[in-house]
Amino acid sequence: MRLSECCRRIQGHWVVEPTDDPVIKDVVVTDLMSDVLVYDGDDALLITSLATDQVIRTADIVDARAVCLTNRKKPEPGMQALAERQGIPLCTTTMSTYGACVALAGCQENPFHESE
Repeated sequence: MRLSECCRRIQGHWVVEPTDDPVIKDVVVTDLMSDVLVYDGDDALLITSLATDQVIRTADIVDARAVCLTNRKKPEPGMQALAERQGIPLCTTTMSTYGACVALAGCQENPFHESE
């Protein structure tokens, strides 16, 4: 699924617009950035309700394709500025984290893939 389709499904609004429309192969959902750091997949969308610049730093480390904030969260000014500098698309949604996961069901190429 393309990033634009993921954003449409979660009724997201771009805070930092993407420059392209990459294929999203995986979705990482957590508020614990340490969990993201052990992720070893590719082309992921990071979904979280944590609205700090640490999310963008972590997304950059794991080469996430975009970040989505759930639960009506608005990014801190530093988060938005860092996302712009790093070229990481950032969207927000009014959906809950769970609701965003349900809306994105089927986004993964293999929805039952587990990291080894």
